[in-house]
Amino acid sequence: MRIIALIACTLSLSLGCRSDQEVKTNEGSVDATGNELEEEEELEEEEEDYSMYEGAYLLILSPQSGDFLPWDEETDFEAVLFGADDRALPFEDIYWSSDVDMTWAKLGTDFEDDSLDVGTHALTAVVDLPNGSRLAHTVGGVLVQHENAGIYTGDMNVGVSLEFDGTPVGASCIGGATIVVDAYAETATGESTCTIDLLGYAEFDLRHEFEFELDEEEMSGEALIALELFGFDLPFATEGEIDSGDILASWGGNMLGFADIDGTLEVGRVTRSVELSD
Repeated sequence: MRIIALIACTLSLSLGCRSDQEVKTNEGSVDATGNELEEEEELEEEEEDYSMYEGAYLLILSPQSGDFLPWDEETDFEAVLFGADDRALPFEDIYWSSDVDMTWAKLGTDFEDDSLDVGTHALTAVVDLPNGSRLAHTVGGVLVQHENAGIYTGDMNVGVSLEFDGTPVGASCIGGATIVVDAYAETATGESTCTIDLLGYAEFDLRHEFEFELDEEEMSGEALIALELFGFDLPFATEGEIDSGDILASWGGNMLGFADIDGTLEVGRVTRSVELSD
């Protein structure tokens, strides 16, 4: 039949039959050279199989809700796409974001990062699947701040010695102290008050205000004794250290030429919060 069709086409050139014209036969389509034309449905690509994503879900494995992440330190972040059979599916295009640090945006399933800013974050991971579905998972209450940040409480111990009518007089007092180390652990501030009783000669409150600057574990600053009677604060140079959730600092000197004073501050962290409640 193909030979007959070609002969017919050749004999019909005067009627406008072209060399590349299709000729229908009962065996299929052929061109003028006798080559069979592929059916249109044979040229279509096979449809992609996305059945593996049916029932899939996304989980952030690290960090977890409520975790503490030390600011400016490398932390592991991991999110995994799981199939309906709870087996991990290979998928790298996972997008990360924070509701606090709007500049923080990451891509990947498993990475280390130290650029998340301080704050209490809700971290969200999102995937857009080939089947058109979008999946997301969020972990909340992720606290990011310096390892040393927080509220510290403990005691201030103060000793005062002087001479009264040629008689040496000494006394000491202990007062509760509260110190707040800011989220970046750059400053520490607080106060304490105790009452000195100089063996019946005099009794007065010693209110201290503390202002420190931090350099890693080293602390330096001032203990300001509020002399309300005179209307000013008397500063004493103070040095200390912060280590493993504890602060130890000391100061000393002469107070207005009539008394020597020395003090120590010993406090420990009670919460990572940096906001004092009313």
